[in-house]
Amino acid sequence: MVNLVQKNWKGLNVDLSGLVQKMIQFFESKQFNNVTALKTETGYEVIAGDSKQYKMENDVSATIEGRPDDFNVSLDSCKREKRFTLPLFLTSMFGGGYLLLKDFRSEEEMQKLERDFRREIESMVAQTRKSVP
Repeated sequence: MVNLVQKNWKGLNVDLSGLVQKMIQFFESKQFNNVTALKTETGYEVIAGDSKQYKMENDVSATIEGRPDDFNVSLDSCKREKRFTLPLFLTSMFGGGYLLLKDFRSEEEMQKLERDFRREIESMVAQTRKSVP
């Protein structure tokens, strides 16, 4: 996996399960299918794949690790193994140029998702803060 966005928050009292729901809504609003959330030992993981808005070759994983008052959020690309193992020169001679271009476009789409996620995560965290009595 390639880490794209990583941010740490301290001193906030955030409803982490509510934050997971906001992340699911974010991915669904970006037309991702197959959005699933998992509870892990250290927090939560939201996995999304097959976006109509972002034409990517890879699934993405958003993880939340930590406690409500000290947690980390990261967005990762779940890189798949390359389909071609020939050297770049030979790959391009045998029609691999199309595959290289497809990977390049997928990377561009991943960068767009990263920018969108960065913009939204602050709002998601703010919306899920618990008020202190």
